[in-house]
Amino acid sequence: MKYIVVILDGASDHPLEILGGRTPLEAAEIPAIDSLAKKGLIGRVATVPQGFNPSSDIANLSLLGYDPGEYYTGRGPLEAANLGIDLGKNDLAFRCNLVTELEDKLFDYSAGHITDKEAKILIEELNSSLKTEKLEFFFGTSYRNLLIVRGGKDLGLDKLKYFAPHDIMGQNISRYLPKGEAAELIVELMQRSKEILRPHEINKVRIDLGESPANMIWLWGCGQKPLMPTFKQKYGLQGAVISAVDLIKGIGRIIGMDVLEVPGANGYYDTNYLGKAQAALEYLKEHDFAFIHIEATDEAGHNQDLRMKIACLERIDKFVISTIVKELEGKDYRILITPDHPTPIAIRTHTDEPVPFLISGSGIEKGDYSGYSEKEAQTSSMYFEKGSDLLKYFFSH
Repeated sequence: MKYIVVILDGASDHPLEILGGRTPLEAAEIPAIDSLAKKGLIGRVATVPQGFNPSSDIANLSLLGYDPGEYYTGRGPLEAANLGIDLGKNDLAFRCNLVTELEDKLFDYSAGHITDKEAKILIEELNSSLKTEKLEFFFGTSYRNLLIVRGGKDLGLDKLKYFAPHDIMGQNISRYLPKGEAAELIVELMQRSKEILRPHEINKVRIDLGESPANMIWLWGCGQKPLMPTFKQKYGLQGAVISAVDLIKGIGRIIGMDVLEVPGANGYYDTNYLGKAQAALEYLKEHDFAFIHIEATDEAGHNQDLRMKIACLERIDKFVISTIVKELEGKDYRILITPDHPTPIAIRTHTDEPVPFLISGSGIEKGDYSGYSEKEAQTSSMYFEKGSDLLKYFFSH
């Protein structure tokens, strides 16, 4: 049996008046996904445990079958794992966004989705000015980078309250700076970054071109190295993750999964959808499990780009789902399709509401569903209160 999980990051949404009360999932033309729903079963799953922020790290840990309450320490160390950064017992890893600050407001959490080339130069500039024996910046991808603080736990930096930049778009920055007794060091780094980044030639050019400058860093997602059993130890299967995002790839590396690199996979609207499907199919010739994560729909939600959210869903259907289904037709396989969390267009950030999932393929009884959507999932009696239980059901049902 071959098992495929496809994560439509942030795809779940709320009914929108402009769509006649439909959600993007209902409005999108997704015949391959709808066909799977008609042949399989649909339900809802709570991917974010009570008391946790509705973030992608929490939700994807759940969907990989790992209870965040037992294993989660923070987002930063998950991304650090993908970059090959070794963390000591008391070291802390922070997610370091390159952002755009405008009149003391968080104008753009991604600095206009700055290019890798530009971001790498700016991270090097930050290191040349701010790096010490205990502090070092690491380039990741585009606006998604890291800060490592050696011995940061000893300083109490893991006890601070941090805010995700995509949650405070348009808000006054001063209200959302890290809070707590030891916050001064982190706040000072964020403030000093403005002095370094604002006058940089890259940002002068970006402004001239009408693009958002990367004129500040935003530090959040702090955590220490987690300890988790491997995926094979837990489920007896060798699997791979396929994603453009360091977070997902980092989780994969920590739990001993293979991490497949796909040329052109960039975590945005124009990612290599087909390449992800082809990489999964090639891997499944010799192995058992593929976890495909697609970020584009989440980015559209954060950007309040309804047109692109629908377009990305349609691209996923055409280039990912349809490709997989056609190649595996007549073979023993199961496929699970689900968002990790909602990213509603209207509020442009994550929520902790349950998301709709579908399971289809070998050994799955046909339900009575007309397609795949939030509304259709509401009609199902299937509900997983604990998100990490869904994968066990998927394997064993």
